[in-house]
Amino acid sequence: MGNKNNEIKTNDNACGCLIDDLIGENLENKKNKREKLENNRLCGSQESDLEVYVDPDNEKVSYDYYMRKLTDGLPIIPPTKERLLKCLQYTDQDPNDVIAILPPRQGKATMEKIVINSIMAGCIPAFIPVITCAIQAISREEFNLPGVNATTHPAAICIILNGPVSREIAINSSVGCLGPGNIANATIGRALRLCLMNLAGAVPGIGDHATMGSPAKYSFCFGEAENENPWTPLQVERGFNKNTSTVTVMAVDAPHNVNDHRSRTAEELLDTIIHTAAVSGSNNSHVPGEFLLIMGPEHAKTVADDGWEKNDIKNYIHENAIVPVELADRGGRKLDEQWIADGEVKITRSPEDVVLVVAGGAGRHTMIAHGFGTSSESVTLPLTFKDGSPLHSIQDYKNQKIIE
Repeated sequence: MGNKNNEIKTNDNACGCLIDDLIGENLENKKNKREKLENNRLCGSQESDLEVYVDPDNEKVSYDYYMRKLTDGLPIIPPTKERLLKCLQYTDQDPNDVIAILPPRQGKATMEKIVINSIMAGCIPAFIPVITCAIQAISREEFNLPGVNATTHPAAICIILNGPVSREIAINSSVGCLGPGNIANATIGRALRLCLMNLAGAVPGIGDHATMGSPAKYSFCFGEAENENPWTPLQVERGFNKNTSTVTVMAVDAPHNVNDHRSRTAEELLDTIIHTAAVSGSNNSHVPGEFLLIMGPEHAKTVADDGWEKNDIKNYIHENAIVPVELADRGGRKLDEQWIADGEVKITRSPEDVVLVVAGGAGRHTMIAHGFGTSSESVTLPLTFKDGSPLHSIQDYKNQKIIE
């Protein structure tokens, strides 16, 4: 994927130092790591294989990649060999290991290609395990990546992080967690999108046929605020230990705000949420399925203080979030009669379709994101090593070999 035309050779010894500083490495660690890299060359045939080959004009590199339809339109970080080797320290996969096959192009998502796209997105090395896990999750059959990529619907892929690793890499789960300002949220979500474009072939107008697209397709990644959650966090709800780090992927629309500063009871607040969510025109209105409910901590406290548990919320929303059948049956797929009851359609198939997480800062707000109906199911996977053993900390990779 690199551009070898008109490049000049430079030896950039400072390349990546600021990135290393972000993950707390001192100068001695850098020295030891460089020595280790020198003993684990990608190619042993020559002494200079670790020199950096990159056009010093980053703007020119970004534009060249853009013209080759390898970017999302934003500037990229050139994926140099040195940056590649730094990132490969945070995986026990071999560079040529195929992590997943990604449709519609059936592209081979090798470890090396995932890292290259992650570097381009601006990721620091410690984010690599999260991106790798997300790639594995979207490749699961139940997620239906072919449908998510090829649809005219503006379905984006949301990444939700839970567990110790999310806190270790400082993913934002608080103020502005769905917006700009955090390197983990911004670049992890963007790395997934670049992998979808460059490996899966989901280039707008080619493998991605969304009529208008969505700003959520640039990056949609955040962490659950587990310390602010009065209920069971998402990974525990889905069968994992609280100390297990997980990645959840979900195909959804861009989030829509629910503004309620006056409700003081759970029922009042949930009614506001329901009337915001139960709208015709969403996929859920004619193809009932999952939808994402990101409840702000203040709203969560209001509901919890009223004695409502998570299952109570899910049941109430499932029973009351309904759309009149004459409005529901206007979507792209003909409404199946099994979803019609008394002239109305529920936007979810069961209470389990309400994917409820807590995130955000101060303010009485909640976000909802309609799903992709029955066409895609969210997937939650634990962060693990290659052998399936759990990853407890990003630093667990310190004892792993860089290159086999």
